[in-house]
Amino acid sequence: MKKLKINAATCDVRKVTEETLSAYDKVEIHTACIVTSPAAQALMGRYAVRVNAAGNLMLDGDVRITTINGPMSIHPGQAVPEEKVYLQVNGPLDIASGCEEILRGYAGMSINGPITCPESVTGLLSGFQINGPVSTYPDGSIVLKRNTVLDRTFHLRARQDALYYAARRVVALAPDIAFEKLAEKNVRFATRQLLVSESLAEAAVPLFDERADIVVLPDGCVYVGDGVKVDENLLKRYGGRLYVAGLVHVTPESAPLLDQITYLRAGDLRVCRSLKDQVLAKGWAFDELRVVGGTVICDRAMAELDAAVLENAADGVSVLDCARVVLAEDITPELLREKLVGIADCAAVVCASKEQQRIVDALAEDVAWVGLAGEEPEDVKEDAEETDEDADVTVINAASYTLM
Repeated sequence: MKKLKINAATCDVRKVTEETLSAYDKVEIHTACIVTSPAAQALMGRYAVRVNAAGNLMLDGDVRITTINGPMSIHPGQAVPEEKVYLQVNGPLDIASGCEEILRGYAGMSINGPITCPESVTGLLSGFQINGPVSTYPDGSIVLKRNTVLDRTFHLRARQDALYYAARRVVALAPDIAFEKLAEKNVRFATRQLLVSESLAEAAVPLFDERADIVVLPDGCVYVGDGVKVDENLLKRYGGRLYVAGLVHVTPESAPLLDQITYLRAGDLRVCRSLKDQVLAKGWAFDELRVVGGTVICDRAMAELDAAVLENAADGVSVLDCARVVLAEDITPELLREKLVGIADCAAVVCASKEQQRIVDALAEDVAWVGLAGEEPEDVKEDAEETDEDADVTVINAASYTLM
């Protein structure tokens, strides 16, 4: 069998030909967005073409697609498209004031990410495909980074009577931020959240929009924007008072360091089960708690577990965000109950026995399919297996691909 397999974030099939399709016995397209036309759909319908797409975009054949993978900004001075252009942005899009004519010049837009724009522009967004939040700010604002950290020099650069906007939050934890001088310049801020140290709160809060969520943190607290693991490097760099916007992972190796953390607020807290009670006794604040094994297997296309893996995990095993998980026959039900802490956010778990399946079913969270080997649905099998046995397979991996 001669097979073509395409894996692409965007796949454009508008120019596909009968000559290309007839050259293969089977064509598979796995994509986040397929760009097609009525003629292309009719042609592919006559051949063995399987499409797995999260989105379908119907465009005329003369519309050119421009794809931006990452952040993009549209601002005055940019050229209005002279031809029919459909803009795809896989990332955040910032739109400045005065860009109405530029927006009207596009044949369409698909935005997979957050949009930040002035309030006057929102009416033009209704005709676009938007997969993400839209944050608006008053026209005339000075736009800062989504997460803006103020320092002691900000008052020197601040403009008289300016309104500053940060889409997500303003962090004001440095002890020497001169809010009194900002007030003298009549500076104001608009944002969703203000993180402010206790000693600065009285001077800072009056400068912020009344819709801002005010979070007062103890003096000496440090803002950390990314996910972290509790280890010596974390404490040496930031100290023991932390506000972490992302994930905090507490592993078995973190045990001797926990008493050095005197304050913690976290987005999500991932804690090994042996330290769960000790961590909860600390009174840390968090949005979500997940108890995991001391060994965490995550972000794999294929994860295989056998008895040796479980036996060597002193504090148990958790499997997270894996496409396909396979349990070996040598894993006894007793060993699985003792060592498997959880399986979450996986597409398929293939068990070797009914006993394994029952145990996994009880632990699984957001797992699409749990069953026995040989019973997998066809779509699970085909998505998980690479057809290495078939010597005549052409595989194309690309961010964007045009099938012609």
